[in-house]
Amino acid sequence: MHLRRLLIMALVLGATVPGLTQNVRAQGQGGSGEAGQTRQIAPEEFLRLAYSSATLQGQAAQLAAGRETRPEVKSYAATAAEFRLGHLQRIEAFAKERNLPLPSVKEFEHQVIIENLEPLDYLALSRRYAEIQLQALGQEIGIYQAASRSSSAEIKGFAEQVLPELQRQQEGAQKMYEAVKP
Repeated sequence: MHLRRLLIMALVLGATVPGLTQNVRAQGQGGSGEAGQTRQIAPEEFLRLAYSSATLQGQAAQLAAGRETRPEVKSYAATAAEFRLGHLQRIEAFAKERNLPLPSVKEFEHQVIIENLEPLDYLALSRRYAEIQLQALGQEIGIYQAASRSSSAEIKGFAEQVLPELQRQQEGAQKMYEAVKP
């Protein structure tokens, strides 16, 4: 049963989290026909994706920080939980000031990821959390890079301000992963 849950979680994460950047790339396939070229992301789409990703990572960080995990994971998760709380507040304030909507419910796939993370313990939780962080941060950085090319100065400025912070989070996540990988 435990193996089955892990397989389901791997399939869901593999199918959904990559979908975040695929959505950005799909939106961005321009008329020039150049492979990999991305168009700008609409402000509403950027906020939806950024908020969803930050919410997922915040919940995962709280779970890993509050449970018995490897010391490297517990330390990173505690720092990440604080970062995500502030980051979510910034996204909410940014959206509110511009009267832009944020999603009112969690993405189904993100709920599944959290539900499948909950029953894990110590080493399994430590490793899975580290994997989720690396994947989610990679895609979140892609979302912010797309937003940094926005024609909206506000979206572009917000994205450019947050990108270095996400890259620092990714560096920390990589170190954490190296400490717990099989």
